[in-house]
Amino acid sequence: MKKTLAVLVFTLVAACIVTPKTIAPTYQEKMADIVSNINNAPGYTAKIVSTNAAWFGAENKVLVSFDTAQIDPALQGEKLEAELVIETHYGPLLFSRNGIFGLYETDIRFVGETLRNELSWDESLPLYQLSVLGGFTGNFKLADTIPAFSNPTNTFTFSGYAGKGEMSDKEFIYEGVLDQIDVDDVYNPTKAEGLTVSVELNADLETIMKGGFYDSMMDLSLDKLTLGMDTELSGITIGLSSTLDRDTQLGSLEIGYFIKEVVYEGFTASDLALVTELDNLSNKFFLDYKSFSDSLLAETNSPDSIYGALFVFMQDNIDELLTAKPEFNITDFSGTFPEGSFSASLTSKLADISTPTIDELTIPEFWLYNAIVAANIEADEALVRSLAERFIADKMRAPVTAPEVKQQAQIIIAGLIQQGLMKLENDKYLSEITIEEGQGEIYGMTFPLM
Repeated sequence: MKKTLAVLVFTLVAACIVTPKTIAPTYQEKMADIVSNINNAPGYTAKIVSTNAAWFGAENKVLVSFDTAQIDPALQGEKLEAELVIETHYGPLLFSRNGIFGLYETDIRFVGETLRNELSWDESLPLYQLSVLGGFTGNFKLADTIPAFSNPTNTFTFSGYAGKGEMSDKEFIYEGVLDQIDVDDVYNPTKAEGLTVSVELNADLETIMKGGFYDSMMDLSLDKLTLGMDTELSGITIGLSSTLDRDTQLGSLEIGYFIKEVVYEGFTASDLALVTELDNLSNKFFLDYKSFSDSLLAETNSPDSIYGALFVFMQDNIDELLTAKPEFNITDFSGTFPEGSFSASLTSKLADISTPTIDELTIPEFWLYNAIVAANIEADEALVRSLAERFIADKMRAPVTAPEVKQQAQIIIAGLIQQGLMKLENDKYLSEITIEEGQGEIYGMTFPLM
């Protein structure tokens, strides 16, 4: 028994001593690859300014800079710089906040000392820290934090941010939480409360890096947003999701905006929603685009050369994108007011046409003539009447309750019905609009768009 225990202890000790030595060369190679990839991105440069290597770990300091001329040509010669401290400990024993065992643990810190004149935070903490624990199977866990900080006058306060996630061979999940941000402005105070970021990518790291489609979901939610003294929004959610049909290799992308309630002076609204969708997107096109752009960035970082080459790629491959007949749809546009509710939807796609040039796609008339659009609108009678009265009152600079305002609003609504632009059914105003070959049609009445 004692002999078995001694062998086990010896094996563990040997692993703890030998394993770090075998990890170190691979780790430094990865560091060089990361720096090289940053340098391949337009406007970015990176270099390792120092390396301290030991048996059980290493520390690298990497200086990353960004040429602001990429954003504004007038800022030619100006750069934003940040020094990152990348400290790694080699496994198998790590005792990190992400776990006890692992292949390595890496802490990436942006200390931010140059910002301490503008911001105040705990002296012992970096402004940003990301910890990554690499597992023996290739999976990893991560956690990142930003400490609470404020400006010298305390007119801006940030409560602190914390997030954590995990990457496996099947998915990446992540969630981050921020309690509150305050901007204490005398004329326009702002407060954001209860921010949550949630990410779920149902793909392995290799698939994600290829740039194509896969099933995913990303949500940004905010419990409450206060703007000024008279505006409050609650239950805000922005959702982004993507899917891939593995049989057809067509992807879709959906973006949704939701607000549970809005209060603005005497105005209130609830259950506001806008959901847009891009459908029938060629997965091959996006995979080819990512592969081409990556190889291009490896050859040059000249913005003019890059944009010119990408323009040629788009023109040469636009047929691959359009053959799948992509669509832009508004699947839900709706809301509720004290006077009633409304809802609308829209579908649109290109007609069967020969492959256009990129220049043609930038001309509005091209889309007006070649787009096929169908839209449906439905709104409660009381809501339409109220909105018309508000509009007329604003133009006439008269009280919304004035008899002449109500009379004029009714005349406008009656005129729209008489012209066939909408109709009244079961206390709801309805309208159906179609567009094709540059012609619009509403309930049989056609009109040119060009």
